[in-house]
Amino acid sequence: MSALFKPRANRKNTGSEDWAKLADRRSAPIVVRLRAGLFLRYNSATGAREFDTFLRDAKTWALFEHAVLPELDNFTFFDKSRETFVAPPAVLADGMFHLWTVTDLGLDLDGRPTTIGVIGELAHYVCAVYETKRLDRRAQKRNWLGLTPSS
Repeated sequence: MSALFKPRANRKNTGSEDWAKLADRRSAPIVVRLRAGLFLRYNSATGAREFDTFLRDAKTWALFEHAVLPELDNFTFFDKSRETFVAPPAVLADGMFHLWTVTDLGLDLDGRPTTIGVIGELAHYVCAVYETKRLDRRAQKRNWLGLTPSS
């Protein structure tokens, strides 16, 4: 735990190095941010934990698709081969097909896929196939008129 979050009496060496780490907290690789966002959405919708078994039935897949689609709306996906942006539902459909066909999803001790294995595989696949970027919600709020910045 950082010294910045400890009571004042327990703080030692609260120099600028701690503040520099906190200021750069959004510098994680895009695949890590996507995986974390997908897991948090799925966890809040289902209550599933990381190492719970992910069943390969229609109900689980439909719930998974419904839970993670809003998170994909926070990203843009560019397909270099077709030189076009791809809508999040199409990216999810492509990713779901990949998940259905892949055989070595993060398996538990009994050989069944885990929640974090499925979500991690989806995030890695999407970031490998598409040029993925996070949307800047703050910039969108600042530009509420929809104006393009002049160069």
